[in-house]
Amino acid sequence: MKKLLGTATVLAAIMATSSVSAATLFYDSFNRANSNNPGNGWTQLEDDNNDVGVFGNALRLRDFLPGNPDAAAASKTIDATGYTNIQVEFRWRGFSSVETGDDFYLSWAESPAPAMSNEGAWNEVFNGNTGGGTWLTNLISISPGADNSIFNLMFWSDVGTSSEGYKVDWVRVTGDAITPVPLPAALPLLAGGIGLLGFAGWRRRKTG
Repeated sequence: MKKLLGTATVLAAIMATSSVSAATLFYDSFNRANSNNPGNGWTQLEDDNNDVGVFGNALRLRDFLPGNPDAAAASKTIDATGYTNIQVEFRWRGFSSVETGDDFYLSWAESPAPAMSNEGAWNEVFNGNTGGGTWLTNLISISPGADNSIFNLMFWSDVGTSSEGYKVDWVRVTGDAITPVPLPAALPLLAGGIGLLGFAGWRRRKTG
């Protein structure tokens, strides 16, 4: 009887929570006027004040910084509290001048995030290299590390000259909501029935 009661308790715990379909936690198409500031809550790391911004309805990461690191970067804080299975989808392409040694990255860090210039303190989850006008799309999971947390995304480029860089577009962060689910009406009745059976068995043993 104790085993049956334990089973009912486990069933109740399992059915009390569930994941539902993915929700959009953040989205940016960069469909706005050209600006040296990316806007929409993005922060930037750059050499000149026109290296990171919105140009041609995309986020532009251009040029390099003297010394180390030499990256141009943009970062955004994402609130994923109450969500799991966090994924980041984005489109990207390199300038036509991009060479073999010029790379594009996606990293993340829990909030409060380290400085963007401290690249090694971030969790790198994507590294790509492409030149020309071809747009590529990637879907990257940062779960379970970013699940149910506030974290920062950072897109950044590591190039060799001021005329090289990358563009980013259609950034979407999704997650599955962890939502309480009402218990089925029959489950309390089942648990109650099991309890009555246990009580009846106890009375039988006592009277016998």
